[in-house]
Amino acid sequence: MSIKQLSTESYNKEAMLVGILWNNPDLFDIYNEEKLNKKTFGNVIWAFYMGLARRLHRDGYVVFDDITVQGVITELKLNDKFEKYGGYGIIEELMEETKSMTENFEGYYDEVKKYALLREYYQLFGDKVIEKKDNYDYKELSRNAISMYWNDKLNSVDIEHNETSIVAYNLLADLDSFIDELDINPDLGMPFYKGRKLTDIINGWAYGTLSIIGAFSGNGKTSFIIEKLFMSCIHENEKLAIIANEMDLAQYRKMLLITIMGTEMYETFKDYFGDKVRFNRKSINKGNFTAEEKMKLELAVKWVRGIAKDESLIKFIPLEDYTMDNVEKVVKKFARRGYNRWIVDTAKPSEGGRKERWQQFVEDFDRLYKLARKDGGGLNLAMFATVQQADNYVGKYWLNEQCLADGKKIKNVADLVWHLRPVHPQEYEGGAQELEVINWIRKSEDMFNNDEGVDDDVSFTTDDGTTLIKQKITLKQGKVYYLLFTSKNRRGMTNLTGLDVLVLEVDFNSNRWKEIGWCKNVKRDDFM
Repeated sequence: MSIKQLSTESYNKEAMLVGILWNNPDLFDIYNEEKLNKKTFGNVIWAFYMGLARRLHRDGYVVFDDITVQGVITELKLNDKFEKYGGYGIIEELMEETKSMTENFEGYYDEVKKYALLREYYQLFGDKVIEKKDNYDYKELSRNAISMYWNDKLNSVDIEHNETSIVAYNLLADLDSFIDELDINPDLGMPFYKGRKLTDIINGWAYGTLSIIGAFSGNGKTSFIIEKLFMSCIHENEKLAIIANEMDLAQYRKMLLITIMGTEMYETFKDYFGDKVRFNRKSINKGNFTAEEKMKLELAVKWVRGIAKDESLIKFIPLEDYTMDNVEKVVKKFARRGYNRWIVDTAKPSEGGRKERWQQFVEDFDRLYKLARKDGGGLNLAMFATVQQADNYVGKYWLNEQCLADGKKIKNVADLVWHLRPVHPQEYEGGAQELEVINWIRKSEDMFNNDEGVDDDVSFTTDDGTTLIKQKITLKQGKVYYLLFTSKNRRGMTNLTGLDVLVLEVDFNSNRWKEIGWCKNVKRDDFM
């Protein structure tokens, strides 16, 4: 085998690719010279015809007929080479053969790029590149799989020659100094926006962690992360990147403006508008804003510009071709630019895989975990991934990893797993499964709660001397409440180890998620 033989193997694929390009020159707008150039081709004939088509497209020609092509060939003084390679006749036959094959372009493109990569590797590693060995067969593997295989080989060589050795520590040694280290450098992450209880559950959103939040389709996953995570990053001026595959840029911007108006600007609007403080969420899609609506939106923009130091603080990265290979490339690229907080919205199994969908999902999360972790080659990221829970669990009361169905093993690599659901009608006041919700408030806050549900006889004093008293919360009809379950938590307790279920009051019009208390008596139907 040689580079020449690799070029021979790719001859037909390159020909098909060129034929489709000549039939559809607009493809050059997408596949620019950086993606597709003469070095991509192993055969000089198809490299020539690809380059000629790109020149014709650049010159503004829409149809590549024989007269047009001949004129450009003469202008470029390429008549001899053109005739040697088959003239217009060969490309005309190829165009006819591929005129109905446009949908196959991506497949031919990947194959041609794969063989270009193989030729590069062959120059470095010789015959090993085309030798079948164990699970390696270059004819069967994708371009990304081949790249990962050889990168892994190089990494292994690098590790070996850097004399990496196994390190063992005495776990019981230096515990006194370890206490001092913990005292000076507490393991605290970024607080959640207006989420003291959420922050307490996991000691904040820390680096080196992979967190999962699951909810049913259309039940507030994105709304929750925009209020709790986006707003927190804006407040803390922490760089954040979002990999999105369901909502577009405009939808995120609308939701962010709604959230700012419904949270930060709420008090400001009271001063301006009195009883007309609310912004009707539907209006943001209708346009033709009233003067009042326009002012509220402009105040929201003014607020974010006043607090965010840089317009590039939050990166939005739409990923229509959602594969873990692409996710990994994007994360590594922007992590090098200081984006160490990440949201994947919504995580799903890589497209185009040959494995079972949920098996692929579990492997994808393993790769996310390896990207996020502090050691072992990880990038030390704070990563949150939203996932959709299985529809057949919609009526359940108690949520845990079981509602992720066949994908429940993604829990294994996560540091935190949360599950959101709206409170069921029968869990409201007077319902058959009425929830008992308790909040603990500072005694000094009693006056602001109109004594509603407050029991002064039940109290305790915290380590810092603060007296907390018990308040019973009634879930009232007409309001929207959500429950947040914690099924895994490496940084604190779970619902099975003593943590109660968190209750939030939600105003979707303003996208406010207010923590109102804890609940102990959610019906346990997870084993039914």
